[in-house]
This record gives sequence, structure tokens and C-alpha cells, in this order.
Amino acid sequence: MLSILTNTGAADAVRALNAATAEVQVHEERVSTGKRVNGTKDDSADYITAQQLRSDADVRRAIGKSMANASSVLDVANMGAEQISNILNSIREKALSLTGSDGGSKNAIADDVKALVDQINTIAKSSNLNGINLLTGRPATVTTTKTVTTMSPSTYAPPALPTMAALPPGSTLTNTGTGSTLQTVTTDATSANAGDPELAAKALGTPPENASTSYTVSGGNQAGRMDVAFNAFGEGDVMEVWQNGARIAATGQTYAAGGGAVSAGKAVSGENIVSFDYDPSKGDLTFRFNPNGADSATAWAVTGVALNDKTAPIASTSTSSTTSEGQGAVPFSYNVITGTNGEKISIGSRDLSTTGLGLNTVDWLGALGSAMGAVDGATGRVNEALSHFGTKARSFDIASLFNTKLGDVLDIAVGNIVDADLGVEAAKLQSAQIKQQLAAKALSIANDQPKILLSLFDKKAA
Repeated sequence: MLSILTNTGAADAVRALNAATAEVQVHEERVSTGKRVNGTKDDSADYITAQQLRSDADVRRAIGKSMANASSVLDVANMGAEQISNILNSIREKALSLTGSDGGSKNAIADDVKALVDQINTIAKSSNLNGINLLTGRPATVTTTKTVTTMSPSTYAPPALPTMAALPPGSTLTNTGTGSTLQTVTTDATSANAGDPELAAKALGTPPENASTSYTVSGGNQAGRMDVAFNAFGEGDVMEVWQNGARIAATGQTYAAGGGAVSAGKAVSGENIVSFDYDPSKGDLTFRFNPNGADSATAWAVTGVALNDKTAPIASTSTSSTTSEGQGAVPFSYNVITGTNGEKISIGSRDLSTTGLGLNTVDWLGALGSAMGAVDGATGRVNEALSHFGTKARSFDIASLFNTKLGDVLDIAVGNIVDADLGVEAAKLQSAQIKQQLAAKALSIANDQPKILLSLFDKKAA
């Protein structure tokens, strides 16, 4: 039916043209942006998924920047600790040269040593980046408790066991033959700590380290019954002694004469004496602490060792404590976020100043043994700091590499979801443009159809 009021063909052509134009716009946008999904109207599910992945990737990059800054702080601390280690080697060499020197030479050497000690302070205080110094701790009013443990009797010279302890940063243990000196540092009131490193750790927020570990050591050439003082403080801890594949002593178990095997150790608290018969011909001793794992807040220390005939009375311990308070520095934990779920790496500060190393009160012209003991103690603390910083640096490298790779994987995942196949889109754009042209042509033809009605009224035609 021909009508000047209704042009059905034109309406159909308009709809076709609008559809073709919309299709052209879609493919033009995809070609220009390179994305198949540019908003929720394209694909809500894919857009929301991509946005979440983008957010995760951005968080990973932010974590990466934070870790890079923390890594620089750790590098500065590690460099400072290495320099202090080198200086301690020089101090040890000069201190040894004091023996046999005349008075004038001794004074000159002592002055050199004091200058080197001052240099340690300078390095420790200068190892600062972005206001963070891992070699001095944070300024505070410090309460220091020194607990001296003496063990007796000991018929024979005890073996030179390594320092075996799980203590919070800032607390130290120094072996003194049959006994030891435990120094605990905290900011709490004196009565709240009483030299307990577990309480000190809670007060400072710096948990003890290496609570579950083992040491394999030589017991020396002298056979006999070895009595070991083991302080587990408040939290329960386990110590076992193994030799030649057998467990010959353990906390919570009775003494087995003749090196006989005992059952697995039980958790104990406070000061304990663990005894066993030592036979040098059976090889080294292995001390295992909390072999099945330990609570993060627990601390322990081997505070003494005695070696006696097998029939002699079991050795006992006596302790004395002194406490002082003053301005100084206490350890802190530098926590660095490494994951999107709050995973973190905690770096414990170490006080490598002359006060923290125990070198500030040494009389370099006094007894050589006392001076060398102070240097050896300081060297042990610096070596522990270097080991700690090195371990954390390796953990940083692993976490940083994981974050980088995961960020790349997330970017690829976003691309797989939203990126357009430009070859396909170019072909579809060309097809849509042709459809658009044809629709425009059809509309033009449809608009011309009503003109046919004019011919019915053309006079010439009549």
C-alpha cells in the first residue's frame, strides 16, 4: 500500500542504519583502544573481573616499591655491620699487640684502639636511611638486667660449647667457662621483668628468634658426666642431647647412666640441669631444642656446663642479678608488608653501638683476657647481626621476585580478558561500515518511494 503518512520501508531502513552505526562505533572503539571490554556495557562480568585483577596488580606494584625502600634500609644496615666487623678485627689485632709492648707503645696502641671504638659508634649512628636505623635501635629509657650464672662443681675444664640461646633482639648471652652472663634489655619497669627475656620481648614487641633449632658440637677429649644448665624461663621448652644416633639426655627425663637412651624430651620451665655420660669415642654431640616446633614467644638459654666424674654429685647453679636504668636504645621490629593478605617480613634491629657491643667500658690497658673477652663478645653479636640481615635480605629477594612475576601474570590475565583481537575487529569494522553504507542507501530509496504518488497527480500524465 502506498501512503504519504506511513513509510514502512524508511522506518526499517532507519533501524538498520542505527544498528549498523552502533556496530561501527563498537568496533571503532575496540580498534582505537585495543580492548574488547571497555566498560560494563560491553561485558559486566569480564569488566568486574578485570578491575579486580588490575587492583591486585596495582597493590603488588605498591608492595614492590615499599619492599625496594626496605631493601635499601637493609643494605645500609648490612654495609654498616660489615664495616664494624672489619673494625673489630683490627681492634683484636691491636689488642693482642699490647702484650710485650713497652709503656709508651701501649699507650699509643690503646689510643688507636679507642679511636677505632669511636669509629664503630660513628658508623652505627650513620647507618640511617629515611629515618630508620637498624644498627642503634630506637631511643628510649632502657632498663638493663645482667644475670650471672655460676655452675659448680666442675672437676674438669668444660667443653667450649657455642652460645646456645633463643633470645629477643637486644638480649645477649656470654659464656664464662662453666657459667654465663645474660643481659636483658627492655623499657619496662624493673619489677616487671626481673631479667626474663620473654617478658622483655613482650614489652618491646620483638619476639625471640631461633626457638626451634639444633647445634652439633664437639664435647672435647675428656670423658665424664656432663651437667648442662638449661633455662626455659616461663614458657615451656624442650632440650634433647643426641650422640651416635641415640638420644642420651632430655628435659623431663631422668639421668641414664652409661650413656643409655632416654625417651623424648618434655617441655619444662625455669632452670633445669640435664645430665648425661659423655664418651668422646662416640663422636660429636647434637643439642636439639624444641624439635617439634616452638611458640613464637618462647625464649631459652644454655647458661652453664660442668664436666665431672660419673660418681660425683650433679652440679648446681647459683645466680646473681644487677639492674641499671638510663637513656639508650632498645631494639624494634621493622615490619615490611610483602603480600596482599598482610604477609610481612620482620627485620629486628641490632644495637651495634659501643654500648650495645659492650666496648664502652673496656680498660684496654688492663688485663688482656678481659679485653679480648669483650672483643670476642662484640664480634659474636656483630656476626649474629650479619647473619640476621643476610637471612632477611634473601627473604626479600624471594618475595620481591614473586611479587614481580605475579604482577606480570596479573597483567597478562587482564589482557586475556579485555584485549581485543585487532585482526578480527578490523574485519568486523569493515563489514559494519559496509552494512552502514547499504542501510543509508536503503533509507534513501525508501524516502524516494512516496514521490511515486506525485505522478498520479501529474497533469501531463493526465
